[in-house]
Amino acid sequence: MKTTGIIDISTPLDQATPSYDGDPVFTRTILARIAADGSGYNLSSLAMSAHSGTHIDAPAHFIANGRTIDQISAERWVSPAVVIDLPAEGNIAVAQLRGHDIRSGDAVLLRANAERAGDADADDFSSLTQEAADFLAAKNINFVGIDALSIEPYHDPDFPVHKKLLGSDILIVEGLRLAHVPPGRYTVIAAPLHISGGDGAPARVLLMPVE
Repeated sequence: MKTTGIIDISTPLDQATPSYDGDPVFTRTILARIAADGSGYNLSSLAMSAHSGTHIDAPAHFIANGRTIDQISAERWVSPAVVIDLPAEGNIAVAQLRGHDIRSGDAVLLRANAERAGDADADDFSSLTQEAADFLAAKNINFVGIDALSIEPYHDPDFPVHKKLLGSDILIVEGLRLAHVPPGRYTVIAAPLHISGGDGAPARVLLMPVE
């Protein structure tokens, strides 16, 4: 297959990056500056949640004794993908996922919040219903991504969508930027930081259109 162009669908990490309610915000501290203090280099330190910006949830995030980010095969991070445009407000139901040629092994990327992607408002983003999570699990997909801080509403303390997907060995990518991406089929590269024992990790996620 021929591919042309690369589309970055990652959220930049900076002081404006929204964080999940209760998580530490991303902070970059300058330790040395070439121009300011005569150092021969620039140097900074980073402080953040493992789930900052665009990030991947490993099974260990919600599944007892689930695999950590470093225990997942590298082959999982390069995948055929389908971007699905879901412009209607409200949570994502099974009916909205039907008819989109979702295949076994796909990464399913949900463009559900294009006008408000990354909004930290708990009442203002679309996410998966439990039934939609069951539907995707039955499809045996590789991972599911969404342009929101979470794959499910903040208000459910039992996290049934996370548990269903991660318990079915379907990885979750949250915090995507998809407003500039047309729906269709792609190849996706989602490369998380290699954190030993990590329940998740920030990631750079790239799409390549497939012709």
